[in-house]
Amino acid sequence: MVVQNIRAADAEELRWLGAGWLTRLRERTSTYSIVTASLTLLFSVLGVLELFEDDISLLEVLISIGIFLAGLTVTVLVVFFGVELPTWLGLVLVILHSVVNTYYLAFSDERQNAVAALQELPLMAMYFSWFYGARIARMGELVILIVMGAAVLYGPFAGATPEGIRPLFGPANLIGAALFTWMCLEAGLFVRHRIRVESHTDDLTGALNRRGFVVRADMELRRAERYDRPLTIAVLDLDKFKEVNDESGHAAGDDVLKSVSAQWMSLSRPTDLVGRLGGDEFAMLLPETDAESARAMLRRMRVHARHPWSWGVAQVAPGESVEDVLARADQAMYDDKRR
Repeated sequence: MVVQNIRAADAEELRWLGAGWLTRLRERTSTYSIVTASLTLLFSVLGVLELFEDDISLLEVLISIGIFLAGLTVTVLVVFFGVELPTWLGLVLVILHSVVNTYYLAFSDERQNAVAALQELPLMAMYFSWFYGARIARMGELVILIVMGAAVLYGPFAGATPEGIRPLFGPANLIGAALFTWMCLEAGLFVRHRIRVESHTDDLTGALNRRGFVVRADMELRRAERYDRPLTIAVLDLDKFKEVNDESGHAAGDDVLKSVSAQWMSLSRPTDLVGRLGGDEFAMLLPETDAESARAMLRRMRVHARHPWSWGVAQVAPGESVEDVLARADQAMYDDKRR
């Protein structure tokens, strides 16, 4: 895909993303797996560096070795074997990271580890928000901030030491760390939402594009299979659309596309989804609807059509993929067009 309106300087700054080794790795596994492996590798390196400290306790040695081995294992699995990590593993990473940092804040006398624990909070907040969405990320990060805040307040770094040394963390440090972490969390959620909207939405009609439609349809398909509920997909294609473009120009064709898609979205239920598969071909996702009910609904909608269109429906059968159902609905649409 060619992306317009991006300054050359911006593209140059991101040139490393097109490196051959990274491109090959992205083809073998997911972005989530690569980012998770990168984080575990970072913590592995920090764990190794920790082993060179003079005043490290036996427990801290074991923690560092464990972090190193776990991070190295995850990195090798992703980089060399192309393993796609399960989403629960990232949650485990966040939880273990929080537990280790809580220990350093509440029970250890390692001042640099305590500082690092607060410094790493924004990074983990961005990771949390990017891959797990608002509900999980906000709830999880709130718990982490409360637990780690309590660890600081009741640990060795918030009060004056017996030697009279000033505390490592004061109220301003804690409030600032919490606010900055939450800002990073919300920034991550905003960017996540913005990118998903832009990458899943058709600019002309406001309907889902093919990628967005397939993603949402796949989610609904899994839900329908889990709860044994009906799910139908309809494919809709405008009749004589080429004639509109040839006789009135592409602007008129664009107006027709916007008009009919707006009509479909306004006449459908809130749970239904409309997607533009490409050109003048669209699809509708109809949860909790069997094939016969879908046909009755489309007949009513076509009565009010501002431009003639043909349609075909297919109800999801056990074991089918979204593409399988789309292919059956597409064939039914061509059968309707020939009648």
